[in-house]
Amino acid sequence: MTMAQRKVCIATLGCKLNQSDSDTILASLHASGYRTVCSPEEADLCIVNTCAVTTTAERKSRGLVRRFAKAAPKARMVAVGCLAEHDPLAMKAIDGVESVLGSREKEHILDFLSSVSAVPVAVGEVAHERGWRSTHVVGGELGRTRAYLKIQDGCDEKCTYCIVPRLRGRARSRPIEEAIEQARQLADKGFSECVLTGVNLAAYGHELGMREGLSILLSSLEKVSGLRRIRLGSIEPWGLSEPLIRLIAESEKICPHLHLPLQSADDTILRRMNRRYTASHVEKLIEFAFSLRSDWGLGADIIVGFPEESEGQFEETRRFLEKHPFTYLHLFPFSVRPDTPAERLPGRVFATEIRRRLNELKRLDEEKRHRFRQTRLGTVQQVIPENAKNGMLAAGLTPNYLRVFFEPSPSSPKAICEVYIEKLHPKGVQGRVIGIK
Repeated sequence: MTMAQRKVCIATLGCKLNQSDSDTILASLHASGYRTVCSPEEADLCIVNTCAVTTTAERKSRGLVRRFAKAAPKARMVAVGCLAEHDPLAMKAIDGVESVLGSREKEHILDFLSSVSAVPVAVGEVAHERGWRSTHVVGGELGRTRAYLKIQDGCDEKCTYCIVPRLRGRARSRPIEEAIEQARQLADKGFSECVLTGVNLAAYGHELGMREGLSILLSSLEKVSGLRRIRLGSIEPWGLSEPLIRLIAESEKICPHLHLPLQSADDTILRRMNRRYTASHVEKLIEFAFSLRSDWGLGADIIVGFPEESEGQFEETRRFLEKHPFTYLHLFPFSVRPDTPAERLPGRVFATEIRRRLNELKRLDEEKRHRFRQTRLGTVQQVIPENAKNGMLAAGLTPNYLRVFFEPSPSSPKAICEVYIEKLHPKGVQGRVIGIK
């Protein structure tokens, strides 16, 4: 078999940063002659990039590794990423798994693949990582019209429920010059939008002595010719400032979209979580943002049923979410992570009560999404189309993170389409193209 004939299938669980890491893995494999296939049955190499942020994510990761290994018994099976870092021996014990590579080791997967003998387990390097290591530029390997730009990794926070700092290492930032150069290369490849990813975007540049590093980087990225949209991934509320919000609100390139890992809006619960903000602080930031413009896409992560969360404290969070103009919610039942302070906290909330509270917030989420979609009826929205299968509607996102469906345009697939919004769609809104930008 020649190198050019080798085929790889990769599956990714978890966050946008994991997706960005998978793109990097594919970029290195493509440069070595591999091509991507969609099913494990076709592949010579199968990779699952795992997640360990919750017990549910762990279960899904293990299940996907087993499914891939069963579907492609003759392929090389490699489990990588956060669950591989967290519980490597359990991953290696799954039938068919050849190698397990941790959070840092997966970035040089080719070194392990080209080894004379398979490396069964390689983890732990991330614990000693200091400073940024350059990675391959990613652009278009998965056929998307938006590209991820990883600008940060690791986290120095000590949230009581979270194991991510152990799995991703210390906070470290991509140098501004390198980030700008990668953005230029993405623009040269025809990408209209880049999504900035990281474990903790709010900490960007801090270890380099730049307390306003994210604002500095965004201002620099605005000047990149050909880059038409810049979107922030999730950003910690403590990292938002009025100058940063104003920069986003007044920009013609930075998307008016904020996703906040709020987790709770009760100050007592926030203190138990060791979060660095109060509900009133977040409220002031939201009010300031909407005083500058009214069309923000505003999302939030919420943990339901944190230890000792009373009905009253849950109600504080529900009322906060109901009061403010959130456009969507990501909801998670509290998940006990091993060797975290929250694991030792008393006052576990019963599972039945957690489900009830989750269902209540799911209804609120549906109302918020519906209301946001309705306000866009009869408007013209700028949409970057994503790939459409034959006979199906094209879909894409507006700057404020609304998914729009429409008949595919014969224009360049990476153009910005002006879409007149005519009706609601089960997953967003639907309209027709009236112009191309």
